[in-house]
Amino acid sequence: MAGEVAPILRAAGLTVRPIERARVADVGALRRSVAARSGPLVCSGLMDDWPAGTAWNPAELTKRNPERRVTALMDLPATGVLFPQDQRRYERELPFGEFLDRMTTAGPAAPCYLAYQRAHEILDPADCDFASLLPPDGHGTDTRVWIGSAGTRSMLHSDLKDNFFCQVWGEKSVILVSWQDSRAVYPFPGNLVNSRIDLADPDLSRFPRLRNAVLHHARMRPGDLLYIPRGWWHDIRAHTPSVSVNHWFGEPLGLPDYLRLLGLLGPAYWGATARDFVVHGLLRRQESTRFFFSPASTGRRLYDALRTGDFSRGNDPSSGAQ
Repeated sequence: MAGEVAPILRAAGLTVRPIERARVADVGALRRSVAARSGPLVCSGLMDDWPAGTAWNPAELTKRNPERRVTALMDLPATGVLFPQDQRRYERELPFGEFLDRMTTAGPAAPCYLAYQRAHEILDPADCDFASLLPPDGHGTDTRVWIGSAGTRSMLHSDLKDNFFCQVWGEKSVILVSWQDSRAVYPFPGNLVNSRIDLADPDLSRFPRLRNAVLHHARMRPGDLLYIPRGWWHDIRAHTPSVSVNHWFGEPLGLPDYLRLLGLLGPAYWGATARDFVVHGLLRRQESTRFFFSPASTGRRLYDALRTGDFSRGNDPSSGAQ
């Protein structure tokens, strides 16, 4: 079973608190948390009637479309924040049934992941009844499926939108850090939504502000749903072969939010943003994809905002851009 990060963080002297759990399967408590953005919340029981609970496990999924071709990430690195190679080097096309067989047997030293996959492209999105949890609010939504072996990792990063993260099969752990503590997680100078810190190996001499942050932890088991407020940093790791689904919704963080953060981070970030504005915005040079599903750089996003009025262009999951 892949290792747990929370004990490592506590041993380093960091403050790690359990994420609040709703006492009962109370959709009202979940909706109140979303409305108030009062913080993350884990709920159990809200997915009990979803067909995904019984249909989205490797044995059943193999029966559905075993010959369907999928593009998965294979033989991924087990350590480090960035991929040693461009993400495209890890992509392999193979039959869905073959991938499912490999994901149940792959070890954490070389995990494999069918990740960031739109639900309707490989499964029936009606198997997950997100509409019963929260009525549509006029903003775009997007539902993605994550199927992978033990040892898969979504390194510490921040998303634009509110998120329901649901564990369908297997177990994962989640570490969260508030958007208000963004300086403490040391974003990359050219990329304000990805952290330079590997929480499995926290280097506090290099990243001392992390000591000032409060980290929140939950072990996610089948049937658990986690509300992650927009902007909250999250690190997600699989202890076992795993099937998860997430649902982004609501109004995204926008340009003013990121400009405030950029102002707090200082000259190194301003310089990187200006460079990427020119290189990847004005000159349209391709950016590397060594992050896990790399977002555009902050400079490119600022260029898009000034040109089109949309800072989230190509970064908002519900926009349909990749």
